Amino acid sequence: MSDAIRDTTARRVRHFVDAGYPDAGPVEAAVEGAVYRLGDGTVAKVWERRRGSELRRMQRFYADAAAHLPFASPEILAVEDIDGVPMTVERELTGEPLAGRIRTDDPDEVLPEAVDCLVGVLRALADAHDVDEVKHLPVLDEERPLWEGHTTFGSALAGLVDRRVSRCADRLSTHVRDFDDTRARLLRKLRSLPRSDEAVVHGDVFPETVLVDDDLRPLALVDYGFLSTGGDPRFDAAVAAAIFPAGTEHAPEITRQLTTRFADEFGYAVDDLLLYRAAYAMATSDAFAPGGGDEHFAWCVTVLEDLAVAESLHR
Repeated sequence: MSDAIRDTTARRVRHFVDAGYPDAGPVEAAVEGAVYRLGDGTVAKVWERRRGSELRRMQRFYADAAAHLPFASPEILAVEDIDGVPMTVERELTGEPLAGRIRTDDPDEVLPEAVDCLVGVLRALADAHDVDEVKHLPVLDEERPLWEGHTTFGSALAGLVDRRVSRCADRLSTHVRDFDDTRARLLRKLRSLPRSDEAVVHGDVFPETVLVDDDLRPLALVDYGFLSTGGDPRFDAAVAAAIFPAGTEHAPEITRQLTTRFADEFGYAVDDLLLYRAAYAMATSDAFAPGGGDEHFAWCVTVLEDLAVAESLHR
């Protein structure tokens, strides 16, 4: 932890203590910001890249989601400000991350119950069709809503990819074979996708964001906001299959198994899953490091260099 981050954390903890939370302390750094336990059954989440108006829209979305999802979503009790940065006060959700209950060191030893849990989460999201609020949210670090100026999810996603990839195209072109052709084919395929049934897209479903009970049943889904929107539920399935085992020795084999399972379970075409996976990789390649170059960038390159993805884009 850098001195600047340590100082910011200490200053924020003092803020919470002075506000009447003597047991406040840092919990973790989430994708969208830092989380602090306040000690009264609530947590504070400091959003580094969101505005208060966006968080109030997220608050309304969470309230809608509670009526449509069979597991808990975050509940925003208040939207406040700390040192000029937006902050939400939320109910502390129960359960343990699914990540701590699975093993990925052997492709034949991934617990069926863990995969079943993931299938259940994806099915619930695919069945949640009340997307009015979430469709108006920006994604990643953008200020404009993903859907602005678009009438289909494929077109909106193509616009995002086109905007984002221009920021690190030089670096990507040195790591991804035939990058310009790959980008052109990806954008063309996304824009030609027909309108699909719209459902809640979480955008980052993986074992760290799914909270489970002792029997690996999903209790809550957390960390909305990174790429949350309304759109094609195949997107979540595509991304989940790839990031479930990310960074492990047998990741390619586990991803293939999960892709096949999700395709069979939901009746999805594998090529559609591979298309959305490539879109996610291009759109988020520099999400954590301007211009790319970090571990996530390397993972995105691996996705784009995957033979199955490349063959899919050429069909």
